[in-house]
Amino acid sequence: MLVKLVQIIMLFASFKLGFSYEIYTTQIESGNPNNVSIHSFPFIEIGGGFYYFGQDKVNWYTGYENCRYLNSELVTFETNDEFDAVAAYLVSKGDRSEHWTSGIDLAKTGTHTWFTNAQPLRITRWAPNQPDNAGGREHCIHLGYVYGHSTEIQLNDRPCNNDNNSLFKYVCEAPKQETISIVVWK
Repeated sequence: MLVKLVQIIMLFASFKLGFSYEIYTTQIESGNPNNVSIHSFPFIEIGGGFYYFGQDKVNWYTGYENCRYLNSELVTFETNDEFDAVAAYLVSKGDRSEHWTSGIDLAKTGTHTWFTNAQPLRITRWAPNQPDNAGGREHCIHLGYVYGHSTEIQLNDRPCNNDNNSLFKYVCEAPKQETISIVVWK
């Protein structure tokens, strides 16, 4: 009798287990580990990041809005290597234009942060004698050949708006990629 009871319990237990498993699993990974071909237009891949180079000359706020329209942000350079890769791309294209970044010191003059993540600027690519907050109005950061004699792309602070000499192109950065894998069990 006890053997029959155990067999019945095992039958019910296996029957219940048979209906309790999931028919799919998911996994989320940073980046693109399988190098799947991705259509990234209008963004260009540079050093593992994706960037869009806006061609119209606008103030900082309009540049930011244009990036948000593309579901991206003004570029945030987290390392000198990232800055150098984007600068090298611009040099390779012969582009001597100025471009807005997400760098600002709007919250506290002299404390430069990236608007997109509120982290302090840690890269060391400032033009000589910059930032200088000339006239007490320069609170947004751009990159470019800052002086007429400049031979490399560097950072500088400029007025964010209301200045015809501060209408620049802009660089948008797409969010970091995530790959979602779904395995379906049939």
